[in-house]
Amino acid sequence: MIDQARARHEHAGASSSHLWGIVLSGGSTALLADTVERVAAFVPRSRLLTVSARRQSRTGPVLAHVQRVIQPSYRGSAAEIFLPALKIERHDPYATVVILPGDLIVDHEARFVTYVGRAITAVEARPDVPVLLAAPPRAPRAAESWIEPGPPVEGLERLAVRTVARFVERPSRAEIDALFAGTGLVSTRIVVARARTLIELGRRHLPDVLEALEPLETAFGRPEEPLLCDALYECMPQASLWPALLASGAIAVLPLPDMLGSEHTLAVLQALAS
Repeated sequence: MIDQARARHEHAGASSSHLWGIVLSGGSTALLADTVERVAAFVPRSRLLTVSARRQSRTGPVLAHVQRVIQPSYRGSAAEIFLPALKIERHDPYATVVILPGDLIVDHEARFVTYVGRAITAVEARPDVPVLLAAPPRAPRAAESWIEPGPPVEGLERLAVRTVARFVERPSRAEIDALFAGTGLVSTRIVVARARTLIELGRRHLPDVLEALEPLETAFGRPEEPLLCDALYECMPQASLWPALLASGAIAVLPLPDMLGSEHTLAVLQALAS
């Protein structure tokens, strides 16, 4: 559960100099370049990482001045996120990361950007609380998993950040109907978190993944990094990050209005720079 007794502030906040971006390539690269360009409006390219598996990197777009993290193979969302988070945290212990899917599509861009900014503000105030943006679906579809929000997170009441009352993975038809009729949400796959907090939660809830990556921490940026990474991924466990954190109550949610799924991309993320 979220530790409400932890300090709400650290010596260094998530100022613009500590803001990083992680863009996950996923299965589609069609919108990746657009997403990176827009995120680069508020995260300098030197602090922007794209993540893909080796087979994806062969066909993906070439993005100038952006750090590329190439996994030898895909081993689930846990390794996909912990690998860049470890790189970032080693360089910047106070880093706050904005994690986005490369193929994100939204409606009402300006309002959406406001909520991303709100999540960043929440992490500045509570560095121990990762914030997942979640939205109500437009229909009671068979989403893979649903989130039922709980009471507000202590210290983040004014930002409307909520605890997770219940995480329902692969719900039945009856559960889907009840969640849709109530306050059920589905993930946008956008998370704002302190990199160090993600790593600490990983060591607690998915220790096998962090232990597998541990030898890389002293090899980042060195000639031996690619070969060592190849060797480590041979025994990397397959694991999903967000279900593990949601089920344990270790992550909070920021409910969004219905603004997902149009033909528009994340067009005004640059508003966060102002």
